[in-house]
Amino acid sequence: MSEKMKNVLVALEFYRGPLFEGIAEYARSHHWHLSLEMLHNPGNIPWGWDGDGILTMLIRDETTLLKFLQKTKKPTVNLEGRRLTTSYPRVLSDTKKAAEMAFHYFRGKGFEHFAFYGIEHSVRGRDFALVTQANGYPCTFLFEGAISWREELAATRSWLKDQPKPLAVLCWADYAGARFVDMAHSLGWRIPDDVAVLGMDNENRICDCAAVRLSSIQTDIQRVGLLGSALLDRIMAGEPIETKSQLIPPREIVERHSTDTFAADSPLVTQAVRFMKEQYPSGINVASVVAVSSVSRRGLEKAFLTSLGKTPYQTLLQIRMDKARLLLREGQEKIATVARLVGFSDPKHFSSLFRHECGASPRDYRQSWEQANH
Repeated sequence: MSEKMKNVLVALEFYRGPLFEGIAEYARSHHWHLSLEMLHNPGNIPWGWDGDGILTMLIRDETTLLKFLQKTKKPTVNLEGRRLTTSYPRVLSDTKKAAEMAFHYFRGKGFEHFAFYGIEHSVRGRDFALVTQANGYPCTFLFEGAISWREELAATRSWLKDQPKPLAVLCWADYAGARFVDMAHSLGWRIPDDVAVLGMDNENRICDCAAVRLSSIQTDIQRVGLLGSALLDRIMAGEPIETKSQLIPPREIVERHSTDTFAADSPLVTQAVRFMKEQYPSGINVASVVAVSSVSRRGLEKAFLTSLGKTPYQTLLQIRMDKARLLLREGQEKIATVARLVGFSDPKHFSSLFRHECGASPRDYRQSWEQANH
């Protein structure tokens, strides 16, 4: 006799594609039936539903959805829900780790002025401000409003007038990042030189269609859906749960044009970085950079450390590794070809450095990316 198919309700407060993809992946491989009455209509509460378990997203205070969950009394897992007043086990992305990743990414490019654009009371915004402030930098906010495009554009124009340049802006989601890029671009701010913009979740269709292609933090929302489903399966099977919360860290930052800059406050460093970005495929080294600079190697290193917080070698390596990751994600060139294209004559040396800097071999990195995005 075959095992009874489990009936699981997907009760999200709003639809998130990658999250549902993770749920659907688990459901396909474990013979689940998903009840999708609420998927594209969160207000359509299925009173009287009588299945086996619920995957939900509680992001607001008292709601009709919460009343439904409490009345239904089915095994429930809260995905990406930040409510702490309920007892439901949670699986959610680690917003603090994402905030730290964004801050250190921007600081590595020399930025000293930070801002957040998005919805008010966003946990992502709160954590970004906490991280910047803990490192001695203020963080300003521009909140989305339920107003017309013309009114929001006027509010953004007024806000930008008071902001220093260059400015690093983290947006709470990719659609917000694309919207901010559109507004800043139409107001005459140069992206990324005046303002560098970073989204979150790396939804390719959005990032690639912005007025300036949007860089984004590759969170692991799909994994949240996958692990949350596995957790619900264990609860439905009667297994004890050791922890009430699982935090899933972000994977990486996918750089596109909206942050492809270095905010160096030194003309010397700016010129040196420009030379690196133009000549890195030809196999240049730090001595090559010193040769076109007006100072000694020690003077150049001091200028880089003061302006960017990293050495010329570290900066050149970052430029090469960023390009290598892009080639591995978007192309099918052999590893030896990727090595050559980013300025390494020895593929083994390139692979060793890539593993050290990126945490995986070039081949494993490509395979992991393809598995997560197809």
